Amino acid sequence: MKLTKIAIVVLIALTAVIAHGQKETTSTDDLHEMGEFKFDGDLVVLPLTAKGGHPKVLVDLGEGGTLPFIVDTGASVNVIDSAIAEKMAYEVVGETEIGVPGGVQIPGKIIRIPKVHVGDAAILNAEFVVMDINGFSMGTMQGVLGLRLFEQYLLSFDLSGGTISVAKGRLYADSAGAMPYNVVGDKISLEVDVAGITVPSHIDTGSMGEFMFPIEIMELLPLKTAPQTGAQAKLVGGARDITFAQLDGDINFAGIQFNNPNLAFMDPAPGAGNIGSGIFGDYVMTIDQKNHLISFTKPEGHPAVTQSDKPRRLGLGFRGVPGGSSWVVSVVSPGSLASNAGIMAGDELVSLNGVDVAEYDMAKFGELLKSSTPLEFVFKREGTPYNTEIE
Repeated sequence: MKLTKIAIVVLIALTAVIAHGQKETTSTDDLHEMGEFKFDGDLVVLPLTAKGGHPKVLVDLGEGGTLPFIVDTGASVNVIDSAIAEKMAYEVVGETEIGVPGGVQIPGKIIRIPKVHVGDAAILNAEFVVMDINGFSMGTMQGVLGLRLFEQYLLSFDLSGGTISVAKGRLYADSAGAMPYNVVGDKISLEVDVAGITVPSHIDTGSMGEFMFPIEIMELLPLKTAPQTGAQAKLVGGARDITFAQLDGDINFAGIQFNNPNLAFMDPAPGAGNIGSGIFGDYVMTIDQKNHLISFTKPEGHPAVTQSDKPRRLGLGFRGVPGGSSWVVSVVSPGSLASNAGIMAGDELVSLNGVDVAEYDMAKFGELLKSSTPLEFVFKREGTPYNTEIE
């Protein structure tokens, strides 16, 4: 029996997966085969499908097409959408269960793919957990490339520059912006100071959020706003309650300080915090898995990112089904653009900019929310329509 953990966070709502995989091997300690990441020279640069947001790259599956996969530091395995795996008839090499701690476990398969291409690199003989990630992510991604796929290299995320770099080499303890990290359950864990309280927290590029912590520490923290409970977060095999509040104080880690940030709290929660890709836009994050070092530096080599260049953050989350007739607000961050516009958790979205919600797919919907285009919403609250705008 082998234990593999995946944390996948989609464009709108937090999701989490824990996969307990049992595979027919000669060794019960055999790990999930991430595959071999190969490229010529000392460096390969993988362009992201968009600047900001999820770090997604295009993976060329040959006859299966070129599809968006997220590079997720919170995932210790690779994942592929079930419809793609079925279409391509990949070799099944094992079985697994997918779910959350204490929740329903969903049976799944593990398949092996001989070769795929990512930009100028190739991935050889990689195993992927099969799940309906297309539906679960509301159409925003078709797969996940897990952190251990890159364990022999330096892995750098430059979200504002729109690239991921994979390089030969290493970090040193005295490298600019570098600090050691712990490995907890195959995840990168840092000691984060939250208003004077130390909270072990995972680095999770699969999360579109910023800071999320266990609900148990909320009462220990000074808060500027009263806690606000949103709709439940959608999880594989279960769900979790999410509460939001603004911190009256600072968060510090890796020499970076965040003043009075908005926080999310999960109930029930894993035993650690979560730092999502929402906070990495101003930095290049480089991970050296061989030496357990991570660095955060200011980006160089491309124009400085101004406030107008950054994706708009509404502080708004939805739950729903692409092409469905009902998208309901799951979360509204205190002090956010959405909160200032009067939007509340539980409101049902009817239309956006004059277009019925059923006509949007999730990817185009998310791009519109992040753009600078003025937004005209029509919502229903307890059955009564209302209009609101965000410039």
